Amino acid sequence: MNTAPLFVNHYQTKLQIDNPFFDVFLVVGLIVLFFITLRPSFNDDTLSSLQTNQLKGFAILLILFNHLCYYTEPSPSLYAIWSEAGMVGVAIFLIFSGYGLSISMQNKGIKGFFLKRVSRILIPIVFALGLLLLLKILLEGVEQNILLEIPRILFFMYSLDGKTWFIIFILFWYCLLYLTFKFGLSNQHKLIFLFLISLALISIPETMFLAKVNAFSFPFGCWMGLNSSSIKDKINKILNDKILNYIGCMLGSILLSTLLFKASEIFHFRAYSAILSILVLTVILSGSCIIYLSAFRKVKFNLSPELIACTFVVSLLYLNYLSMVFDLAIEGPANIYWCLIRSILHISISLTLLLFISLLTKFKVYSLSLCFLGDISFELFLTHNTFLIHFDFILFRGPVAITLVIYFLLVCCLSLVLKRLSAKTVRALSTAYQK
Repeated sequence: MNTAPLFVNHYQTKLQIDNPFFDVFLVVGLIVLFFITLRPSFNDDTLSSLQTNQLKGFAILLILFNHLCYYTEPSPSLYAIWSEAGMVGVAIFLIFSGYGLSISMQNKGIKGFFLKRVSRILIPIVFALGLLLLLKILLEGVEQNILLEIPRILFFMYSLDGKTWFIIFILFWYCLLYLTFKFGLSNQHKLIFLFLISLALISIPETMFLAKVNAFSFPFGCWMGLNSSSIKDKINKILNDKILNYIGCMLGSILLSTLLFKASEIFHFRAYSAILSILVLTVILSGSCIIYLSAFRKVKFNLSPELIACTFVVSLLYLNYLSMVFDLAIEGPANIYWCLIRSILHISISLTLLLFISLLTKFKVYSLSLCFLGDISFELFLTHNTFLIHFDFILFRGPVAITLVIYFLLVCCLSLVLKRLSAKTVRALSTAYQK
């Protein structure tokens, strides 16, 4: 007689792998899915919505595989790769959120920003976490006051599902970018402000580790968006060149990512000396560059005494702050140097994937499967954990190679329903607002 419960919570009971080639199955499945769904594309361009959708589809697959492998026992042989892949997926979402949002706000302004943009995040969250809360109340067998539980959906969402740290993080960046447009800052000042916030994030010991290692992704995406024309031109220039040159750029990006990964491991506990070395080297190179440009190239720098003094004071305060929090911010396992390198690593890998997707335009094809997953990527992010970790109903029932496919198809269907329901709700709110 089968006495197994209908649902299993993998926070307490990890998924047992019955296939020693489980991670190989994931890799091969992803490659096959990509190639069998290639379709011809017409008039596609670099960094188009079709391309960014494919990147988002790839990103959600990386996150899903990362979560799946994290809650399995024993861990897959390629778990080191999958653990980093999850962070790369998050970086891709952050980069292209910053990219798309900065272009949209630059072209359309900030009128109705919170209704149009923030509602597209909050409404799916309300539906997804509402479903999770309902399942917890109905299936966990614990008497709970529904009036006390409902506010957790918005005000204590992290207590319902830990992955919602990303939602809070992205809303944080949305609000900051809105302020830069609201106060009419120039593009240069917008980027300086956002990157300074990133620097502050990795410097505060209490900041969540997951946010620290992705601190620079959203500002980098904003930089891409505010300079999208020149970036597109450079990518197209490489694309129009010999294919070997393009492949060389991709291999160079992969090599850079590998070196960054190794550097973060080597200097993990020697961060303080590394930071000081980088600071000294930066000052020397910056000073030499300014002297060369002003003396030999006759470039004029509009550096007022106030700007120089301000830069000096900010640097002085920051370095003294680092000294005061040395134990936590520098010597700890998630020190500033390590988080900085990891953040650059994730951006580097994301750019490598961007080069790969851009290459598809040269052959005039796109991946239908990745595009579809990109369309529902946010909804997949919200729903996959509910039936992967909290209430797994299938993955432990049989061979994972089979049950994973069934699970994935069902979660995709649920995500599609959530997307359409959320879209109708947003349109209804917009119509009511206009009236």
